[in-house]
Parts: sequence; structure tokens; C-alpha cells
Amino acid sequence: MRSARVRAAMSATIVLAVLAGPASSAFAAAGKLDKSFSGDGRATAFPKGATAFGMAIDAKGRILVAGYTLGADTDFALARFRPNGTLDKNFGGGDGRVITDLGGTDYAFDIALGSNGRIVVAGERDRPSGTRMAIAVYGPRGVLDRSFSSDGITFVTFGKEFQGANAVAVGANDKIVLGGSTSNGDTTRWALARLRPNGSRDRNFGGDGRVTIDLSPAGEQINDLATVAGGKIVAVGAAESGLSPRMAIARVQIGGALDRTFGKRGVKTTDVANGPDTAYGVTEQSDHKLIVVGHVANGGKADWGVLRYGENGRLDDTFHGDGIRILAFGSDYEFAHASAVQSNGRIVVVGRIRRSGNDQFGIVRLKPNGAYDKNFSKDGRVVVDFGGGSDTARDVALQADGRIVVAGEAFDRGHRRFGVARLLGS
Repeated sequence: MRSARVRAAMSATIVLAVLAGPASSAFAAAGKLDKSFSGDGRATAFPKGATAFGMAIDAKGRILVAGYTLGADTDFALARFRPNGTLDKNFGGGDGRVITDLGGTDYAFDIALGSNGRIVVAGERDRPSGTRMAIAVYGPRGVLDRSFSSDGITFVTFGKEFQGANAVAVGANDKIVLGGSTSNGDTTRWALARLRPNGSRDRNFGGDGRVTIDLSPAGEQINDLATVAGGKIVAVGAAESGLSPRMAIARVQIGGALDRTFGKRGVKTTDVANGPDTAYGVTEQSDHKLIVVGHVANGGKADWGVLRYGENGRLDDTFHGDGIRILAFGSDYEFAHASAVQSNGRIVVVGRIRRSGNDQFGIVRLKPNGAYDKNFSKDGRVVVDFGGGSDTARDVALQADGRIVVAGEAFDRGHRRFGVARLLGS
């Protein structure tokens, strides 16, 4: 059973505005492609075929992107770019890339960084007998870290036939938190696991390192998570209501129990539109408010959904009046996949768009109150086209200097590849 991240990535589309022309000042240039990055602001990796889902920026400003290869074999794939956009030849086999075969059909969906340059990649391994959460840990040069589970790789099962990790975070003491789903083939539940730095399950979390959360009678799953103040975990995804998915957010205490001071007994489900709604990303602001992004569907189309919740799990009415900002750009299906919050409180949201029959990277910047930031490409919206076909933005991160890095899938010279774009963010 493949993750819903794969299924959603195959179906989402969005329409946005075009990049503005040359700017006369650094401030006016916000939203422009940064030509000091790979010459034109765009870079790719894995020319024989791969797709990217997660990204992180390390302490040296190097950009790590995780996903999986496409073609005869589907394996974990990892690339590291230097700050100038070139692949880092000190990483992996001398070409800036790493491919790891976990012994099945392997999908990497997220990446997080630990101390001492540790790189943690999570996803799932599929075999005919079922699927497992899969975790690979690498050292700073891209070599599997054998202090983790003796060979750098481990798997987590919840005793069901199917399980997979869509999200990973590294918390206090380098403990690794995984979020995804577990299923017996009929009923799917939210699934969380926490591992010690050596790869063993942390039995201080849920009694055996694993927690499942039952939110609805049928399908549900975690698509993203974050460790927040006090070591708690915030997870977002979907929970079914009346046979239709709804955006869901939950907060879990450090020991694995739902935090009953958040939402309704630890969970908040939001019905945004008349159709299915799903959350794909969560970001904690400096004031501990939570930005949740995804899609909201209604009447045969879907729009970007951007929601902000207070620390108590209630929608924040200082954000667009009711805590909900729906961004509609056209008549197609439109998805937001991830967000980041700049030091000035502005919110950057990324997803994918459809223009002239092709998907493209879409980037939006909102003011703290939810309004478009018109200092960002004049109207708050940017499109990045890699020029070869369909492109999809799936993650975003901010450099220390405020520049915006977006990663996902780019179609280039006949193949889907890792795609990275860097924009000026002043």
C-alpha cells in the first residue's frame, strides 16, 4: 500500500501568477529567482529519474534533499547541494548523491538533521508481504551510520500488514520521531513512533515506542509533524468524517498520550469546505502558533488551505478573521504542501500549479494577518517553471540570510528529477 503522499502528488494541481520583471532594489526583488544559485536560481539532480519530497539545510548552508529513484528500481535517494547550487562532491560517491536499497520498493518522504551532522531519512519499504516504516541514518558525508541499528537502517511495524512514515523530526537528545499510518487493509490509523539515537524503540513513549491514534471509523493518516515547545509533538493529516477526509491536527505529550489541553481532548478536526480536506504540512511560529497547510475541495476543484491555530488548538481569528485562508487560483485541483515562517512573521507557502497543461512550482507569501504580501513579486505569488514539463514543489526551508529554498520534482530533458529553486526573500 503506497503512502497517500505518493497518491496526492499524482493528482494535485494549482494555478498561480508569473514571476515579476527585474527589480531595482533588494526589497523589491523579493520573490525573484536567485541567480547566484546555479546560474539561474534552479538546480536538478538524478538525471536518470527521481522525485523529491523532503529538504533540510545544514549548519554550513548546504541543501539536503530526500526522495526516491524512478525506473527499474525504486530506492531511497539523497542529494546534497552546495550553497552555490552545485552538487557537493564530498557527499556520497563523489557526485553529491546517495542511493540506498532497503531490500524492497523503497520510498523516502522526509528528512531531518540531528547533531554531529547526522542525516535522518524516513519513508517506507514495500514488499509483497506488506509495508514497513523505514528509517536510514547517514553521517555527514552520506555514508550509513552504523551506530544506528548496526547498519544504519531499521524498520518499524505496528503489527499490521501496512505501515509507512510520511514525516520525521529529531527532538531532544537526538530521539527520532516518525509519523504516518498503520492499516490492516480495511481501517487506517494515525501512527507515531519514537526511536533512540541507536535505532531502538524508546519505551518511554507509549510504553513500547509506538502510539496509534484513532480519529474516525475509517481512513486517516499523519502527513507531517513537528516537535514543539516542551518536547511535545504536533501532527497533522486527515481524519474521515461522513466518508470524507477532514483536516486534522493533534498534540501529543512527551510520553505519547494526547495532550487534552489542546483542541478537543488533544485533537482538532476542521471541516473547511464541502468536499474532502487534507493537511500536508505544519510549522510552529516563534509565538507557538501553528500554521497548517493543505488542500480544501469543493465542487469538483480544490484550493490551497492555510490555517493558523493558537497554542490551545483553536483557530486563530487574528489570521484572516477566522483562522482560515483559502487561496484559489483557478478551476483545477490546487494543493499546498509545506510552509515556513520568516523572522518578520511572513508566511511562505509552497505547492504546485497547472499552467498550459503542465504542473509548476508555486510559492506564495502572506503577511502575518493572512493577506497577500505584495512586496513579494508584486502580488505575493510566484511561479517557477523548470522548462521541461511537470514540476511539483513539496518542501520549503529558509536560509540564515532569509533566502527561500524550495524543493520537489522537476521534469527536465525527458526525466523527472530532484528540483531545487532558490528565491530572494528580503
